[in-house]
Amino acid sequence: MRHFYLLIFSLALFSGTAQKVEFNKAMEDGIKAIAELRYSDLHQILNRERKANPTNRVPDYLEAAALCIRGFFVENEDWYSENESRLEKLFARVEDLPDQEPYKRVFLAEMALGRSGIHGKYKNNIKAAWGFYRAYNLLDDNLREFPDFIPTLIPFGVLQTAVGSLPSDYKSVASLFGFKGNIEEGLKMIRKAYYYSLADPKLKFHRDYFGFVYAYVNYELETEEQVSLYTLGMEVGASSFFTYLEAQQKLRSGEAAEALKLLQNRPRGSAYLEVPFFEYYTGKVALMIKPEQAYKHLHLFLETAKDHEHRKSAYRYLAWYHLLNGQKTEAEAYRQKIMQEAETLTGSDKQALDEALRGFNLHLIKARLDFDAGRYARIVENLKPEGVEDCCRKNWERQEYHYRRARALQELGLIDQAIPAFLKAMEYKEPVSFSLANSILQVAILFEHKGNWSQSKRYFKEALALEGYPFHEGVQQKAKAGLERLP
Repeated sequence: MRHFYLLIFSLALFSGTAQKVEFNKAMEDGIKAIAELRYSDLHQILNRERKANPTNRVPDYLEAAALCIRGFFVENEDWYSENESRLEKLFARVEDLPDQEPYKRVFLAEMALGRSGIHGKYKNNIKAAWGFYRAYNLLDDNLREFPDFIPTLIPFGVLQTAVGSLPSDYKSVASLFGFKGNIEEGLKMIRKAYYYSLADPKLKFHRDYFGFVYAYVNYELETEEQVSLYTLGMEVGASSFFTYLEAQQKLRSGEAAEALKLLQNRPRGSAYLEVPFFEYYTGKVALMIKPEQAYKHLHLFLETAKDHEHRKSAYRYLAWYHLLNGQKTEAEAYRQKIMQEAETLTGSDKQALDEALRGFNLHLIKARLDFDAGRYARIVENLKPEGVEDCCRKNWERQEYHYRRARALQELGLIDQAIPAFLKAMEYKEPVSFSLANSILQVAILFEHKGNWSQSKRYFKEALALEGYPFHEGVQQKAKAGLERLP
């Protein structure tokens, strides 16, 4: 979830225009180049525009977008330190916009959020918080001063959903800074902005960006609204970011083969900015259905990544790869690498470390890969309640065994069987883990669908009370959103 909001904050930077507000064909091409990660083309476009139209501030704005995306997804902290002064200069040039220009605060807010994402990645928490604070107030002011200015709604809607889905303890801290959030209001803002971009010719250049945000927020919050880039008529194959989102949605619907095909056919080559994370994610998906291809993608990620994020997780998947091939010595070597690699803030790395410390269970690894690939019936067949003693003697193993069976039953629509399976997983209160917390969350959701509001509220609150396990932020955000939905 953290990556989602930082991605939105970074990509937000290529949504508009600037001072002389001359949003011409060249600048439209620049926005497209950023979305598609064609950085060589982008620099040529920006240089030509600066020579032909030196008072136009759009090139500065787009360059800031490109730097923030590169700083967050590709480079390390040293690179950012070397380029921070350039961002400061671009920020100052955008600040020269007149106050009566409604784009001014939107631009400054989006740039502040992009930089906050990078500062958060490198644990510069004070700078990250300050950027967030400044952006929120800029957008809040802009909405009051220019209530009909549609471009304000996308970044402010994202902030509304982000703050609104914070668990109570974090939200109380946010309130000290004057932050207010509301998930439903945020979703309404984003939806309104997207449909206005379809209807108003003056907003046509926002369509792809607004559509991307519209689909991604609905995906991350798991709303009932069915939104995908394909259904919005967007050209998914032209952008690795678009491909990544669509692949995630394919996985959620059990279409792992289609997800892998999308990822392996994403645009790449010398004309594109290389983003190692996409190789990591492709390797993760390949492990589910074509493990022989996972090895290549995961190693390519490890060879090209310049920071530490997802390295523990990549080693985890390589350990699984060798376990699936019966190579215990090689698997153990990668397990040791997980524990030796530097710690990060990402949930996948925290989970990889937890799993490495407790040891791997091949039976449960196979079940998890089956689940991720949409092979739910196989899980129900292989994880029969009476079979737990054959493979799982420790509490965490039994917890995950029943959780995985419950999730498969849930996906198959067998709700009345899924609920007792989740409750069985919840009998093992220790360790506090994602399996335990998500069991509680899913039970709350199932009771919500059955119209049992009291039980649903009980379990949403119980999910909110747990913390300190990998991905706890995402579980708590969904629990918070669930409580807001209930009457």
